Amino acid sequence: MPPAAEVPSVPALLDEAAARAGVDVDDWGGLGFLPALELLVESCRATARLNATGAEVLTKVVLRHLRNLLAVRAVVDADPDVADRALGSPIVITGLPRTGTTLVQNLLALDPAHRVLRVWEALRPVPVAPRTPSAEVRIGQAEAWLAKLYELAPGFEAIHGLSARGPEECDALLQNTFASQHFDDMFDARDYSAWLNSADLSEAYAFYRLQLQVLAGTGPAERRWVLKSPSHLGHLDALFEVLPGATVVHCHRHPLEAVPSYASLVTTIRRPYSDDVDPAVCGRQALERSALAMDRALAVRDSGRPEGTFVDVSYPALARDPIEVLASLYQHLGRPLGADVEAAMRDWLAEHPRHHQGVHRYRGADFGLVPDEVAAAFAGYLDRFGALVES
Repeated sequence: MPPAAEVPSVPALLDEAAARAGVDVDDWGGLGFLPALELLVESCRATARLNATGAEVLTKVVLRHLRNLLAVRAVVDADPDVADRALGSPIVITGLPRTGTTLVQNLLALDPAHRVLRVWEALRPVPVAPRTPSAEVRIGQAEAWLAKLYELAPGFEAIHGLSARGPEECDALLQNTFASQHFDDMFDARDYSAWLNSADLSEAYAFYRLQLQVLAGTGPAERRWVLKSPSHLGHLDALFEVLPGATVVHCHRHPLEAVPSYASLVTTIRRPYSDDVDPAVCGRQALERSALAMDRALAVRDSGRPEGTFVDVSYPALARDPIEVLASLYQHLGRPLGADVEAAMRDWLAEHPRHHQGVHRYRGADFGLVPDEVAAAFAGYLDRFGALVES
């Protein structure tokens, strides 16, 4: 096995980010994210076995998120009233990875009454002075980024297709404070993963809210946010701290299907960045992470949240008849599914049939996953929601 490629030190990354932004940063530590960044970099050095591409990508990713962090802080420093913007009662879609959250988000995004985070916004939430690129320039940058991603990770588009103008997971905003499951998916950063699974992410979610408030100034105030990320499942307590009026759409799929699919995604994502990716390790980590997140989510659900806070969506039902499921979801959200929006959803479904970007093939055995062990890890969940996940 070749030696792991080297990643610049955290001080060097901080200096480079400040230089690129053209600013002097007196106290990076005061921004609160530094321990998470240091742990991410050191953990990647210790266990991720990065190749040259992996080291380069990690460096670029860190610099991009530092740039975004500085840009958001600059907006708020220039206009402190941003932090007082109301966010209303967002719809937050979550669940285990690979449970239909993307489809639900894509369909809800077609409603002009809704506001979603787009891929191009997620990559750069605010323009960076002095260039202040327009939306079209940022969209072009996002298209180039996606093209590179699909080139590096063949098969990823079939697993999780994206478009520059389409909706993106709001976990991208948590990445700007280095408190994100996305890094855990990209790199076998084990100490970072252990920290993330048990960390109090209150500070990261506070900055997540601040970024939404910055973005809220770029669209009609009356539109309702539709946010989506499986990573929220294990941190619903922190989510509700910053979005107390949120309605959570909890998507459900049998773990015997969802966990192997997730393990396949993690394996596919990691392969460009390391020449030593073990699918069995990815499978074990996907199972442990998913079971822990679900246990934490169920604890929050049992903690006395107001009635109507959670709406459950069945993946088998969604696969059979997405319009029926969305119509029921709209009823839970307190409004009917209008004819125009339903027509837009039907058109979108016709243009995006299942597997239109390729078939995602996977088997649990390929990732060392044993059905009885997966079922045992989710025994409590299956007792409670088994009817929703059976085909």
